[in-house]
Amino acid sequence: MPKKYVFDRVADGSSDVTIEQDISTIPPIVPGLMAMDLWSNTETPADLGRPGDPTKGAAFLHEPPDGGAILRILDFQPESERPARDIVETHRAIGSVHIPSDEYLAKAKHPSMHKTDTLNYFVLLTGRLWALSEGRDVLLEPGDVLIQKGCMHGWRNDGPGLARLFAVLIDATWDKPVA
Repeated sequence: MPKKYVFDRVADGSSDVTIEQDISTIPPIVPGLMAMDLWSNTETPADLGRPGDPTKGAAFLHEPPDGGAILRILDFQPESERPARDIVETHRAIGSVHIPSDEYLAKAKHPSMHKTDTLNYFVLLTGRLWALSEGRDVLLEPGDVLIQKGCMHGWRNDGPGLARLFAVLIDATWDKPVA
């Protein structure tokens, strides 16, 4: 059974396990999308003195707050098992900053296509998962790593079974000048 552990300083200044949580079941955020935020921070550098678990009781956010980051696990059902859903409404429900238009989605290679203002580090833990771009797609196998830099992307699981993706989402911008 997978667990989340947090090492932190305790009252006497030594380190110890301060949080232990079962993470074997990933809850649905909306029908067909299962995700669990394991940690988040609202600023960089992160405030290590902040007590407790910042994800406990927090609402799901598709993207981290400005200057922050999210550590997340996502489970993708096989396409054959995913419920039909209004993808634009799904993006509204999860707080997406960039909601793809109906016109874009009508031409997109997959309804999961979207973009975020983030730098994302993904590692596929289990299953097989297609990482989709507007150009070439990549079939991820367990242990494969994908870095996604604020561009259109999507996911497709051709099965059989769940694909579990480990993700670090970091607030990012295109606004800085190139040297």
